[in-house]
Amino acid sequence: MPELPEVETIRRQLDDALAGMRIESVELLKSGREEPVGKEFVACLTGKKIKNIERRAKLIVWRFVDGSVMFTHLKMTGRLVLEDKRYKPRKHDRAVFKLKGKKGGKDLVWSDVRQFGFMKCLSAEDAKKVLDAYGPEPLEISAQELADRLLKPKTRKIKVALMDQATIAGIGNIYADEALFRAGVRPTRPLGELTAKERLEIAQQVQALLKLSIKHRGTSANDYVDASGKQGKFLKLLQVYGRGGEECVKCGTPIKRIVIGQRGTHYCPKCQK
Repeated sequence: MPELPEVETIRRQLDDALAGMRIESVELLKSGREEPVGKEFVACLTGKKIKNIERRAKLIVWRFVDGSVMFTHLKMTGRLVLEDKRYKPRKHDRAVFKLKGKKGGKDLVWSDVRQFGFMKCLSAEDAKKVLDAYGPEPLEISAQELADRLLKPKTRKIKVALMDQATIAGIGNIYADEALFRAGVRPTRPLGELTAKERLEIAQQVQALLKLSIKHRGTSANDYVDASGKQGKFLKLLQVYGRGGEECVKCGTPIKRIVIGQRGTHYCPKCQK
């Protein structure tokens, strides 16, 4: 699933390309993951002018000049890719948005192999209620403030806490594993056992990793591509995620893979305490 760096990369590209443009038409190729459904979704968006495109956690937040909002969540395999006018729809495409502005037109294609992603039109008031339920953005608060989010409940595993969107927004499996490895903390440790120094180190590693991954346009471990259709370059910098059974880059011990919170979790039994 695209996490904060991947979604932020796409958001920046879309905002640069589409802010100020008007949605001329929406061609809905596959229905069922949009709200409202079908023709009402098309009517909801057609003619709207894009004010700007933001991100909250893993949500892409479209803000329109009339005050309304649309959420896009890519989930596991969703993609939003800018295409030229010669593009022909493919098997997993869900919709094509045709946009027009002062400098010409753009086509934006929404596709999704596993069909878990969604788009949802909302009023500004309803959108605020959803967005306010998320925890703070990890790159918009200090490392100490982030560390203070990792105190309770004391019995919760640190890996689960990092991925809880109400605790911290935008972190998922990849960056939780990587941050804990770099901080030298096992993902199974309960919050109540962590020292203040360990919590701060985890927070600092989270922030450093997210910034570095954004610089490399995210991690293409599976299906992710950015809005230009290109893969992110952070995959080659991963030290533990997805490397179960391989040697630790620091000590040579085989990386262990376990399941925490129904998610595959990777750590070094020697480097992480």
